[in-house]
Amino acid sequence: MGNHCTRSEPDDNVTRTTFTIGKDYQELEGQTSGEGIKKTISWKATVTRAQLAAKREEFWRTRTSGRRHIWMAIKAAVEADHESTAVLLQMSGITTRNGSVSCCVDLNGNVYDVPPFIVNDPVIFPEDKKQRLAPKKPIENENIKIKLRRAGKIGDFDFEIESKNPAKIVKDAYAEKEGISPSTVRLFFGGKELKDEMSLASAFVRDGMVLQVFIRSAA
Repeated sequence: MGNHCTRSEPDDNVTRTTFTIGKDYQELEGQTSGEGIKKTISWKATVTRAQLAAKREEFWRTRTSGRRHIWMAIKAAVEADHESTAVLLQMSGITTRNGSVSCCVDLNGNVYDVPPFIVNDPVIFPEDKKQRLAPKKPIENENIKIKLRRAGKIGDFDFEIESKNPAKIVKDAYAEKEGISPSTVRLFFGGKELKDEMSLASAFVRDGMVLQVFIRSAA
């Protein structure tokens, strides 16, 4: 149901598992949510934010077809803003069909279906009808220990830093460790890229959290 992959040739011997959010999930024909590569059909539900988060975690945890590291790369791309999604997929060698992250293909031709409720939030959450969520406030400066995790690389890089410091310090430290140019290092947290001048505190990076590292080709 919904925004799934389509092919011009027959799908011989291809089996896909359908994953739905439950009886409260309903796609809204003729309406779309998201932008660019993350545009999907809109949907509505009576589930709360917490329940949706649990369903999404269940989806990523139970993917058995295709390759696990590809699913994790798609997850990182889906959780990023629409401007970064295509870049993250490209870095992992993943292409899309119909220009949508809802249908991804790896280098071996394996197809990965991602339903709309994984890519975009519903048109409204039940709690939004009662009250608006209070905006987050940046945490105060503190010494934190973070982990830098690079797609396709085993082992995390542990790093200690004051949260008031900019992301550039983290990039420089990782680049020095790997013997690469800092300009090739890109950091992502919570689906958004951390620019050089952005402080970790302003991005709500707290003690013990993980930052995703992607390396782009040097010019």
